[in-house]
Amino acid sequence: MSMATSTTFDPFSQFFTLLLRNGTPFNVTLNELDDFILYSVQISINYAAQLGACLLFLIVLLLLTKPDKRRSPIFAINAVALTLNFLRTLLQCLYFTGPFNQVYAYFAVDYSRVSPSDYANQVAITVLTWVLLVCVELSLLLQVRVVCITVRRAYRHLILAFSVVIAGLAIGFRLAFCIENAKSILSLESLFPLRWLASATNITTSISICWFCAAFITKLGFALDQRKKLGVGSFGPMQIIFIMGCQTLIIP
Repeated sequence: MSMATSTTFDPFSQFFTLLLRNGTPFNVTLNELDDFILYSVQISINYAAQLGACLLFLIVLLLLTKPDKRRSPIFAINAVALTLNFLRTLLQCLYFTGPFNQVYAYFAVDYSRVSPSDYANQVAITVLTWVLLVCVELSLLLQVRVVCITVRRAYRHLILAFSVVIAGLAIGFRLAFCIENAKSILSLESLFPLRWLASATNITTSISICWFCAAFITKLGFALDQRKKLGVGSFGPMQIIFIMGCQTLIIP
């Protein structure tokens, strides 16, 4: 009998019992607890890496940009975008080390000990994500305008108009998702019924990034072709940027 019990018992699938505020018991398995801890660690590493990368790139941008270039709108927008993403990832790290991510609060769905400042941090994260996207899209629009300056006027206006539409859709969907996400945070309701909005937000953002990358790569390809016709066909930095840009369109 003891042998049968020992062969069927899986100690890694045990559960333990917790109590709700009203005394109602509920069970949590070790697998669920492992998944919760593993996800928290993995996502914290992700945001911490982004935090360090943004700070590093911001320092590099400030140190290596020539003084006369620091007055350009693109430099200002890029610096603001890196600063915003630094703040966003910092708040994300605070979330995963705060009361929202405590074991009991998560499994019991009891956020009674979460302070108003923690709610404000969560709302700030979703707002900063939208503002960050606005900065990114504005930066890309300005860069497309610069690279298309030598393109024929009709084509240039067409490319810019299409770019504005693509960027506007991405910003609009992100704004809608930002509003709904903030509402769900304050009301502690699930966003699952609006999963289509989250998908549409990610899809439109991905399309906008792909479009701008394709525009840059196409213009660079034409420039390389013109250089080759002029006899300047040696392999250099422009060719490397072109190859890596094509690669990232296929394998990000």
